[in-house]
This record gives sequence, C-alpha cells and structure tokens, in this order.
Amino acid sequence: MSSIKCAIIAGGKSGRFGSDKSIYVYNDKTLIEHVIDKVSPVFSDISIIAPDGEKFNFLNLPVIADIVPRMGPIGGIYTAVQTLNAERIFIFPCDMPYLNTDFIRYMKDIPPLYDIVVPVVQGRYEPLHAIYSKTCLPFIKKNIEAGDYRMSGFYDGLNIREVGEDEICFYDDPERMFLNVNFKEDLN
Repeated sequence: MSSIKCAIIAGGKSGRFGSDKSIYVYNDKTLIEHVIDKVSPVFSDISIIAPDGEKFNFLNLPVIADIVPRMGPIGGIYTAVQTLNAERIFIFPCDMPYLNTDFIRYMKDIPPLYDIVVPVVQGRYEPLHAIYSKTCLPFIKKNIEAGDYRMSGFYDGLNIREVGEDEICFYDDPERMFLNVNFKEDLN
C-alpha cells in the first residue's frame, strides 16, 4: 500500500456555473487540467472521482465512480479514501485552478501522524484541499448514513493537523489559492 495518493473530485453538477465546469476551457486548458498541472509534480498516482468517466478519457487517468452517488463532495471524499490503495489520500476539487504546487508539497510532507491535514482560513476549513487517512472512513460513513453531507461534519473525534494562515501565506494568497470556481465570472 502506498503512503499517499491524489484524488480529484469532479462529480459536481455545476448548476451555478451554467455548464460542466470540470471540462470548461480557461486559458487554453480545461479547469481539471489546471488542477492536474499543479498536482502532477508532487504525485505520480492521480485518480479522478466522478460519476461520468468517459468525458475524462482525454486525460488518461483512472476514473472511479462514486460508491454512494449523489452525495456531493462528501461522497467523493468517501469514495477516494475507501477505494484508493493508500494510507492517506490528498483530495482536490476539479475547480481550483490557482493551486500552489509548493504548498501542496509542503502539506504532503507533514509527518503522517494525523487523521486529517487541512488548511484553515479565517477560521474555516478547506476540506477539498486536505489529506484524509483511512481512519476517517467510519466517521464519514456514519455522517453519510445520518444524512449529514457537510464536508467537515465528520471531523469531530479525529486527530486534525490544522495548517494555519501563517503557513499558507508563505506560499500564496489563500483567497486566490483556494478559489473554487462557481461562476464563470470567478475566472476574470
């Protein structure tokens, strides 16, 4: 079993965006390609978690369908942690084109002593730019079964390494780095 692998969550409906944002072309690349470009210097093993894998054939990466469909990002996190053969999974969304490769490497190199390694900006977790260990599985499953689909709703009781703003700002502006593209205007 590998110690850490990378998964990109790409199963959203893109309702606010108006079209499938994962394959929306921005600066000559799809949004998901921007994410892949940022994570590939750090990870050789990258998987995509999405219900419709055929649209990603051009990427030549494995696509894994959600174990529990229509759960939103929490279902993608659960699927990645459950299915990928690694002790820890670094999760990213398909719609964060301004990721910072050096910061990703910094987080990956934090010793694997924690159940979750997650950035915190203005007191809020960035759960789609986080590392989850296999120990999270029963916590995630319990929340899904209870109908609680909040991405950080299962964090209670787990050993969390918060990556603070002082650490984040050393690499980049957190507002830019963690920008989730929800509207086309977000890309201007």
